[in-house]
Amino acid sequence: MIKFRCFALAFILIVPNCNSYSQNTRLRYVGIESGMKFIESEISDMDLIRGDIPSYSMGFSTSSLTSLSWAWYAGVKSEIFTLNDRFGFQGGIRFSQFNSTIGKDEYWGSNTNYFYWLYRQEGTETEFLKIREIIQKTEYLGIPLEIRYFIPRRPHTLLFYVKLGAELNFRVNTGTHVVFKDPLMEIYEKDISDQIEKPGAVSFALYSGAGFRIGTDQKPSVSIEACFPYIILTSHSSGLLHPLFGGGFQLNFQVPVKSKAK
Repeated sequence: MIKFRCFALAFILIVPNCNSYSQNTRLRYVGIESGMKFIESEISDMDLIRGDIPSYSMGFSTSSLTSLSWAWYAGVKSEIFTLNDRFGFQGGIRFSQFNSTIGKDEYWGSNTNYFYWLYRQEGTETEFLKIREIIQKTEYLGIPLEIRYFIPRRPHTLLFYVKLGAELNFRVNTGTHVVFKDPLMEIYEKDISDQIEKPGAVSFALYSGAGFRIGTDQKPSVSIEACFPYIILTSHSSGLLHPLFGGGFQLNFQVPVKSKAK
């Protein structure tokens, strides 16, 4: 008897909610996105890099080298809202270009604006090249999957949200450009490029973010968000630089494509 009463009470509570949900619409959107990421990185282990030696009689130093890693991306994503209007699930395809640089450029003081690269070592003969900067660009095709939680829920025109996401990237191309101190040394650019490790074929990242969405139901909308942290979990994805973590921003534009009564 007690079980029957509990079941009856649950039925009374659930059925009206289901009926109210049936009057709602499940919103679907498709849109384009674009954004940038700035990534804190460290120089990968490369014994071929030598620093400047203006004040040391022995050895070399890489402490004065600087590095920078950033990426831009663009893609297409679709989103479907849950019936309670709180959650949006997104998925799509994304093109990304990661840019990594290491270099040395002294604008003040008497230090040199280049570093040494060990080009060849045979027996007692060692040959170094003077390099100002190395730039590595890698393009990826990726699959982003994201979930957004909105505050307050639809149908407000301005919605704030927090987001969790994951991104699986597949490398499609890597190119390396070397800036020499002496332009005549450009004939060695391919040789240097071949000595530098390329990033792994696949990389995986997790990230979170927060932002706001402007738009009414079944009308175009715009979302602006900040992303932090962005963490690359595949250690073998490093090339010129080893990525640690980062953050950035993203802009989305969406249009409704379908609404279904449930």
